[in-house]
Amino acid sequence: MHNALSVGDRMRDRGAVVVRDYMPDQHRDFFSDQQLVILSALDSKGHPWPFLRTGPQGFMTSPSAKELCITSRPTAFEKSDLNLRTGSKISVLGIEFASKRRNRLNGTITKATADRLEIAVDQSFGNCPRYIHPRDGLRRIEPAPIVSEGQQLTDADIDQIKAADSLFIASRAPEISADRRFGVDVNHRGGLPGFVHVTADRHLVIPDYDGNKFFNTLGNLLLDHRMSLMFFDFDQGNVLTLAGDAQVLLDVGEKSIEYGADRVIRVTPHQIMRAGSALPFRCELRSLSGDPPAPGLMKDNK
Repeated sequence: MHNALSVGDRMRDRGAVVVRDYMPDQHRDFFSDQQLVILSALDSKGHPWPFLRTGPQGFMTSPSAKELCITSRPTAFEKSDLNLRTGSKISVLGIEFASKRRNRLNGTITKATADRLEIAVDQSFGNCPRYIHPRDGLRRIEPAPIVSEGQQLTDADIDQIKAADSLFIASRAPEISADRRFGVDVNHRGGLPGFVHVTADRHLVIPDYDGNKFFNTLGNLLLDHRMSLMFFDFDQGNVLTLAGDAQVLLDVGEKSIEYGADRVIRVTPHQIMRAGSALPFRCELRSLSGDPPAPGLMKDNK
């Protein structure tokens, strides 16, 4: 991605400073303050999936700058065959909606039990708050999930996607190894409701708005098409997760007006997991971010 967009030299220098093999103290404190975290791991077929873990403040701890420990049980909508064993790769996205702070960690599981994951840091870095819509009043609740699966998007699925102002996307490197550069990744994407387009043949189109140019996700998807998306309905607690294949379109030409971006991710879904009333928390939208363009309007994202 960097070479394709002629930013390779600049981002190589920046990456050497920003991407660390340890967490700075402010990141360690940040994770310990959170009540939710988004993660991703591979399933038994090697497909990356995002998933959620929650708990009271302190359910995540950092015994050292190179360790993160998460004590939490799986949700009802967590895929049952995720590879969460010792030596497996895992990705961690800490996102605090009230402050729009976002810090990330890609690592390797060093110990795993039914309710605890101990993770060694491979990569640690922060992300900017752009495209995160601030939400307040995070409160934990007891969910009453109704879980179902399918292979095709329903009209109800499409309605949820079109109403979404954010999603979480999981991707992977084509080869998984002990090298800290080759693992899994999960990140947030945000926009105004309707920013994810659903085509007539029920593919999804996700615009790639201007950002920090790390291209963790798009770089992975250029090399390995496997990916998954997770959508939250923050009001009703419904969770929609879909796995599929992605194609990165680096130049969509005149379609950039419709999508609000020059680049997009086109997703062909093939496995859908639905979980009604499943979120173990609720939070209320404070305001919509002014960063993303309205669907159908182009913004300068060079």
